[in-house]
Amino acid sequence: MASRVYVIELNRDAGRRRDPRIPWVYVGSSARDPEARFEQHRRGYKSARLVKRFALRLRPDLYEDLGAFRGSRLAREGELARARELADCGFIAHSDGTSYGKESADFTEWDATRLEPVLSHVDAAACGLADSSFVPLTPAQCARLLHGEYGFWVADFIDQNDPPPGYGLFPHVRLDVLEDRVRAISSSRSASLFIPRDRAAEAAPR
Repeated sequence: MASRVYVIELNRDAGRRRDPRIPWVYVGSSARDPEARFEQHRRGYKSARLVKRFALRLRPDLYEDLGAFRGSRLAREGELARARELADCGFIAHSDGTSYGKESADFTEWDATRLEPVLSHVDAAACGLADSSFVPLTPAQCARLLHGEYGFWVADFIDQNDPPPGYGLFPHVRLDVLEDRVRAISSSRSASLFIPRDRAAEAAPR
């Protein structure tokens, strides 16, 4: 039977973060599809206390690239490997009673090569931010919002008390990589969602 690895983002009450923008996550594996397993966690069925109390949402951008595994043993190996990888880029990743990354302050952001398998999630988040922004965004501004940057300038574009789902979704990715991707999205659309390069200076964040 095929099994899948899944990643659940935990809310801020789960514990102190290594970087305030990068959440704690739980990494698991199951023969059930991730959505069904997530609901089981929230109900408390075969769920660690941490996950039952603090589960926020599934993070398919952090697991969909893995695909399905043939059997629970291989899925378990994939689960542990993914937990360690997420710890290496700034998350505190919990898996089977172990908290990876909790004792370390060092991490390395994803580069363009690592981001490639989940670009569809970056594209969806960027377009969602552009659609919901109060005013048009430059690619640089959109990248900074995807990166989860704080500052008074953010309120010019989104409601920080009720932000769109894409805000801060990719703090574990290099900012220049995100900006390059947003520029690529912008240039590939017939009706751009973003401010053209020649108008970017006048719309730069204060």
